[in-house]
Amino acid sequence: MSDNRSTAASAAAAPTSEFDARGFRNALGRFPTGVAIVTTRDASGESHGLTVNSFTSASLDPPLILWSLRNASRMMPVFREVEHFAVNLLAEEHLEEGRQFAVSGPRSFDANKWLVSNEHGPLLINAAATFNCRAATRLPAGDHMVFLGEVLTFSYSTSSPLLFHAGKFFESDELLGVRDPDAGKK
Repeated sequence: MSDNRSTAASAAAAPTSEFDARGFRNALGRFPTGVAIVTTRDASGESHGLTVNSFTSASLDPPLILWSLRNASRMMPVFREVEHFAVNLLAEEHLEEGRQFAVSGPRSFDANKWLVSNEHGPLLINAAATFNCRAATRLPAGDHMVFLGEVLTFSYSTSSPLLFHAGKFFESDELLGVRDPDAGKK
């Protein structure tokens, strides 16, 4: 009788002759994350933003967060130069914004959804949390740049976060499989 655990362990440890980049990306996608829109204002005052799922805390003392951006991103020149940025953690109600800021194309900072007067970057109304940051450090990391931000101010709500898993957006109950099958029925 074979032990499935040892078979799985050997398969996981087996070296491959060629690195499977697509498989690696799929493996990383097995880790559910929150979704954020990082925003900033450039020297001319124009607002910029993009969706990321690479956000995490880095330190409590001093208060630092980090996120990363692909070097080939059209937004890299903007974020490489700015002194401040804002991180907006998306609530479930922000699926549309998460999708809009995840693809190339025009960005809309609708005054009904964004506070655009922020010097650090636009803040999303009703976000799960927001962080106004000073760009503390930028570290090259392979095909990405890691941005460390010193948190200057923050806010948060009790809204449920929007989640990302296996290449798709999910509401927390949906991803956890506890959605009420009678929700929305009358």
